[in-house]
Amino acid sequence: MLKTFKAELLLVFITLIWSGTFIIIKNALVDVPPFLYSGLRFGLASGIALVLWWKYVKGVTKTEFLQGILLGAFFSIGFLLQTWGLNYTTVSKSSFITGAMVIFAPITSWIIERRRISLPQKIGVFVVITGLWIFAKPDFNNLNMGDIATLFCSVCWGFYITYTDIFTRESKAIGTLSVRLAVVQFVMTTFVALGAYWFFEGNPSRFIADVTHALPSMPFIIAVLYTGILGSVVATYIQTRYQRETTPVKTALIFSIEPILATAMAVVFLHESFKFSELCGGSLVIGGVLTAEIGDAIWKKELPS
Repeated sequence: MLKTFKAELLLVFITLIWSGTFIIIKNALVDVPPFLYSGLRFGLASGIALVLWWKYVKGVTKTEFLQGILLGAFFSIGFLLQTWGLNYTTVSKSSFITGAMVIFAPITSWIIERRRISLPQKIGVFVVITGLWIFAKPDFNNLNMGDIATLFCSVCWGFYITYTDIFTRESKAIGTLSVRLAVVQFVMTTFVALGAYWFFEGNPSRFIADVTHALPSMPFIIAVLYTGILGSVVATYIQTRYQRETTPVKTALIFSIEPILATAMAVVFLHESFKFSELCGGSLVIGGVLTAEIGDAIWKKELPS
């Protein structure tokens, strides 16, 4: 009982960490291009992860490495789209649209494995889509490039969730495998982000100038340290180590509070306004996610007694 409570408390802690990343990144993007920021964030995370987990990483197999590359593709594209999107949308909209990623997993699972989508999942998908539609009303005037990028981010992470489940499903050492895959993803995201920066935002000769320009900025320094260490390495360790100690239903409930906390922080610290339509849409997104996750567990009779 105490072991489970500790695990759930730590999952709440990383949910708080993830909630805080939205406003911290939003502030940092004033001084640094989004792809360069992402490259520096995951460069720091990669270095720390390699040092801390080298004894696990050095034994990575060719299959695990290739799995990490595939996961890293969806992981990195998702993060780049989300970070770029924050330049154009609000923290509240970004957090709620990102929260919809869980609902794409049943769809991507059907696409990849032809796994049947349960009735609660179908209802959840419908409710989430309705919530996202309300976000875009009226006449989609409330929809911008950042929202669209974040939506595609959620789709990428839907594929990421599905492939992670496939690769870890039969593993007898899921903790070690998860760490190895995470490190490969961090390293790949670093290279993808820097490649995107050099292709879209600048060139190698501007790298030093852009970093030098950003370094005196305290929001930039805080963002790289916070998201690179807490939001990436610490959160990955806690999730890998402790999520298995509780149930999927409780995990879904805990993670569902992330957009609520992120929005509250945005209202308090960034003075963002939150429209009534966004409140309704956000409520439906969370409701749809919980319907799919908890309803599916009930449907399969997996709820704990």
